[in-house]
Amino acid sequence: MSKIRVLIVDDSASVRTTLSEIISADPDLEVMATAADPYV
Repeated sequence: MSKIRVLIVDDSASVRTTLSEIISADPDLEVMATAADPYV
């Protein structure tokens, strides 16, 4: 089965980092990218 790819968008760097670590710990999920601003 393929992994579920996730994009994390939040203006807080610490939230993006924490969410990335939590999501990456699940073998079925993959963080594809993070962004601070959804319009850039």
